[in-house]
Amino acid sequence: MPDPESGRNGILQCRAFFRYTRRVPNLPSRSSSRALVVCALACLVAGRATALPPAASLLPQGPSAHAAEESRPFDLRDRAFILCWHTFLGRKDLSTDFSLGELASQLDVLKALGYRFIDLEDALFGRIEGSRNLVATIDDGHRTILPAYEKVFASRGIKPALLIYPAVIGESPYFLKTADLKTLVDAGCSTGSHGFYHLFVTAQLYKSDKAAFEKEIFKAKTSVEKLTALPSYIYAYPFGAFDQITKDEVARAGYDFGLAVKPGFVYADERLNDRYELPRTVVLRDRWDALVAFLARNVDTAKVVGVQPQTWTESDEFPAPELWTGSPLR
Repeated sequence: MPDPESGRNGILQCRAFFRYTRRVPNLPSRSSSRALVVCALACLVAGRATALPPAASLLPQGPSAHAAEESRPFDLRDRAFILCWHTFLGRKDLSTDFSLGELASQLDVLKALGYRFIDLEDALFGRIEGSRNLVATIDDGHRTILPAYEKVFASRGIKPALLIYPAVIGESPYFLKTADLKTLVDAGCSTGSHGFYHLFVTAQLYKSDKAAFEKEIFKAKTSVEKLTALPSYIYAYPFGAFDQITKDEVARAGYDFGLAVKPGFVYADERLNDRYELPRTVVLRDRWDALVAFLARNVDTAKVVGVQPQTWTESDEFPAPELWTGSPLR
């Protein structure tokens, strides 16, 4: 008898693989890639397999596939800087919260510096040109995301990626309703997992409560996929906290990328990236001026030396991740 759950998993995995066929160079011909996916999907729908391997594992492997890459010099020119917002209530007492007017002003300031926003998927898959690229991400899934998108992001052509923890979606009045999340997904916003309950997914949790640790990663994935009907192949570490065991388990769960909280760029040259420790910067009220100054220096540096990105200075240091989120915002 066909196994519906196996079929559903197959569909999600095949859709993830198609993302790679569209974005990764040097793959086999499109027709052979499609044939592979169609055959795998047919088997999975029939209940003859449980899932495809992670999409990245379907890419060409072996010495011949990597020899040319290893000999190429590193290319720092094409890069993106990932930003992370949280809520849009307009509470000046919260460092991670901004009004819609403040958000609009921030986006306009960044545009005036010469930056453009690209989708998170494009950044992750190396579709980056030049040094003045930004990515908008929004963590948690607060109810204010929908008006922020409709009134601010959409009019500027920006589709933020939503990194959500599913325990609260449709369950808390302070977070997105399931229908609101669907509206955002239908509008083109990509999604990813941000834990299940938003716990510290570190070695300490792994040792003290392995079941809770795995729920934050594995159940988060299946729950986000159920909510969005899309593959969840991006994991954003809650609080920006992780250890090596976290990265290992995120990879084992089938995610293809892990978003950390640390300074730095994502590069089109994937050899410069750690796929499970990609840098991301939280937008903070009291550090906004410092962030703008850094991004302005990156523009000036690119004009002078071309490929070398501006390095961080001591004044650019941001607070520890645990200071960035507190109790659920009302």
